[in-house]
Formats: sequence, C-alpha cells, structure tokens
Amino acid sequence: MHRTQTEFDDQLTFKVFIFQFVNFYSSIFYIAFFKGRFVGYPGHYNSFFGLRSEECNNGGCLVELAQQLAVIMIGKQMINNAQEIIVPKLKTFIHHLKISLDKNAIKTRWEEDYNLIESQGLFDEYLEMVLQFGFITIFVAAFPLAPLFALLNNWVEIRLDAQKYVCETRRPVADRAQDIGVWFSILDGMAQLAVISNAFLIAFTSEFLPRLLYQFQHDSNLEGYTDFSLAVSPNGTMNQTCRYRDFRDKEGHYTLFYWHLLAFRLGFVIVFEHLVFGFCRLIDFMVPDVPEALEIKIKRERYLAKQALADTDTIMMNESSDAEEELEDDDNVVDVEMARGLDEEEDDLEKISVKVDSTIKTSKKS
Repeated sequence: MHRTQTEFDDQLTFKVFIFQFVNFYSSIFYIAFFKGRFVGYPGHYNSFFGLRSEECNNGGCLVELAQQLAVIMIGKQMINNAQEIIVPKLKTFIHHLKISLDKNAIKTRWEEDYNLIESQGLFDEYLEMVLQFGFITIFVAAFPLAPLFALLNNWVEIRLDAQKYVCETRRPVADRAQDIGVWFSILDGMAQLAVISNAFLIAFTSEFLPRLLYQFQHDSNLEGYTDFSLAVSPNGTMNQTCRYRDFRDKEGHYTLFYWHLLAFRLGFVIVFEHLVFGFCRLIDFMVPDVPEALEIKIKRERYLAKQALADTDTIMMNESSDAEEELEDDDNVVDVEMARGLDEEEDDLEKISVKVDSTIKTSKKS
C-alpha cells in the first residue's frame, strides 16, 4: 500500500508509461538495433524457431527507421489531431441525448456547465507529450526532421486543446500541485536514454563510421568502398557467386577491418556519451534553475515573512507582560481592600466587646 495519494498517482503513472513505452517503441528499437544483426551469411544463415532471421532492405536499416518515424510523426499525429476534434464532439452529442434540458429556457452558469462533457484530466495530454518527446530525441539521428513536425503538430494541437477544455468540457476541480510529479523523472530518464541511443545509432546502424575508417585506412575519396563493403559467399555454399553486405573473407570469417571497426564503434560510443553528458552537466551548472533576480525576490519574501513573525511574537510577549502587570495590580488592590476590611472588622469587634463589658458591669451593680 502507498502511504499517500501522490505516491499512488506517481506509481500508476510510471506503470502506464512503461506499458505505453513498450507498445510504441518496441518495433522502432527492433529496426534500429536488432533487425539484420543476426542473419548470418550464405550457407550459414541463422534461424529462430525454424524461421530465417529478417534482413534490412538494400537501403539499410537506417532508411527503414527513418520511414517508420516519418509515418509516426506525420501520419499518426494527423490521426491524433482528427481524434482531438471528432471524439469530444461525439461525446457531447451523446451527452445531449442523455440529458433533457429545455434549449430555449434561460440557463444558469451551472446548468450550462452541466451540458458539457466531464473533463478527463491532463494525464493523456502528459502521456502524449512525453511519448512525442521520446520520438524526437531517442531517434533524432535517424530522422532529423522529427522536431520540425513535432513543432507543427503542437502548434495545431494547442489550439485544439484550448477549444476542447474551454468550450466542450466542464470546468475541472482545481487541485494544487508542487510540480509535475514523476513526469519530470521520466523526461530526465528519456533524455539520458536518447544520448546513448543516438550514439549507438551513429556507431552501429549508420554507415558514418565504416566510411570514416575506410577513408583513414584506404582511400580518402571513398573510391572502391562499395566493393570493399560487399563480401563474397564461401565456396560451395551457392550455385553462383553471391555478394552480400558484411566484412568477411571467402571462408566466412570476419576480416581484420571488422575488428578495427568494432573497436572504433565502441570507442565512439564512449567518447560521444561522455562529451554529451559532460556538456549537459556544464550547462546545468552554468544556467541556474532559478534566475538570480527571482531568487533575490524569494529571499526577500522569506526575510519579510520571518520579520513579520518575529514582530508578531514581540507584540504577543508585550501584551502578555502587560496583562500580567494588570493582574498583579488587581491582586494588590484586592489585598489592600481585604486588609482594610479586616481592620474594620477588628474595630467593630472591639466596639462590641466594650459594649458587652459595660453591660455586664451595669447588671452586676444593679
């Protein structure tokens, strides 16, 4: 059991995000990092459950990845925007059929609000934006136009959401929140994952590093690179000579260039992610989270609040001391009055005793 409602909401949000993350990104991660990696070579193809492993097309897996991202960032976002328009209007139409209010009568504000559909909160909006953030950061090396299409989509969607929340849904109940909750941790984790993902995309999926290493070891103008990147099928494995993309010799063993390239790729990943993370930490150190002018105002408000609290304590102490003095004065007055009363009572008793004595003496004489 969770101790607070905030902890429960954060855990629920994280679980839903993990489910949606796997649902949306699994196919893209497969194309980017696994498709065509375990195919084998002619005569020794690998199979899983009796099926031959899938290969990338002639353009390479990076082209397929770019096509997949283009479909998501253009086609899927257009469908989502259409749903933003159609679904609220359809819900409003069904809601009007269920309620029976006179359309010609003058309605109060709460009656007009009752005609609108109930607000579903901002969870879906947050989830949509976080998933979009992942598409434009984790795989930006494969489809650099993704941020542009995301900007155009958000420019349109912000107006659609304004129309939906202002004119088509009920006013939600206000609820105070300190921050965006677990969404910030999710965004931070996705940003760090994006650095590592793009490093591996550039190193292992693209042709950038093989070309660069070929320029360094063989020819700076890349002459003969295409023929160099195509291996020949081993003897006796095919009816005719077959060329395939890999760095293998005629026996199917990896060439020395492959091992140099593998070391170059791993070194590039390490250097790339260290440089990017270091640059991010430098920016985080140089750019404060709170501007200096705002921080000064916050400190001033805190000082004024403490000063007001101290003045309040001083006033209360003064009032309490005055009250104690008044009580002491009242006690002194009471003591004086009681002493006067006792003295008067003693005088009266003396007078009475004198009268009694005189009466007794008179009676004895008689």
